[in-house]
Amino acid sequence: MKILVLPDIHGRTFWKGACEDIESYDKVLFLGDYFDPYEFEGISVTAAIGNFQEILDLKQQYSDKVMLLLGNHDLPYMFEEYYNLSYFHCRHAEEYHLTIGNLLRTNANLLTFSCVIDDILFTHAGVESQWFIDTFHSQANDAAEISAMLNTLADSAEGLKKLYSVSFHRGGFDKHGSCVWADVDEMKADASNTSNPLRDIRQVFGHTLQAEYDPNDEIRYGKALEFGNCKMVDTARAYALDSDSFTLQPA
Repeated sequence: MKILVLPDIHGRTFWKGACEDIESYDKVLFLGDYFDPYEFEGISVTAAIGNFQEILDLKQQYSDKVMLLLGNHDLPYMFEEYYNLSYFHCRHAEEYHLTIGNLLRTNANLLTFSCVIDDILFTHAGVESQWFIDTFHSQANDAAEISAMLNTLADSAEGLKKLYSVSFHRGGFDKHGSCVWADVDEMKADASNTSNPLRDIRQVFGHTLQAEYDPNDEIRYGKALEFGNCKMVDTARAYALDSDSFTLQPA
């Protein structure tokens, strides 16, 4: 199966060019973080809102093909319980809180935390094994079971609290980051841990932007990171994933 993977959006429009060829893909997957643009990219909040509306329109047009995941920058707008916990969201657009929140809640049936395609687990930030065990007090047997459990977390205030688990890698105080907060360094350590019960689960996620300034102070985006059975693709560009070979190419 050929999957178009679209990492963290933050108001960016790179997804549009890739989706011009949408008919050549079996599935199109957005990894979340539709809002809170980076200041250095010069994208306004209103532009990010309009951009997300276009993504929703694409989902409506290709309802069975396009899948929309939620990221850590979407949840404070959507859930008040999460917003009350989210003091790390320094880019949160307070003046647009209700507008964005209403847009997300109105379309909640189109959004999810996780999905599985050909036994590949897709989340915003990756599923760190100890966070999963601590959250659900069990070990799942396969990607589909993990995904189904993750998608119940918004059903309660306690579940949303588990989603707001932030480790020291991101300036938090929890032992492990959640599936919308895990840093790539956590996921790398988990992938190299031979006792990790999720080690054989193939995962694709974003969340940790690979970018730096070049000598001319221009932003330069990095490459996707691949380690163990994981692929981290937060590089402000689209990727084509072949699920049979589990190989990734820029789209």
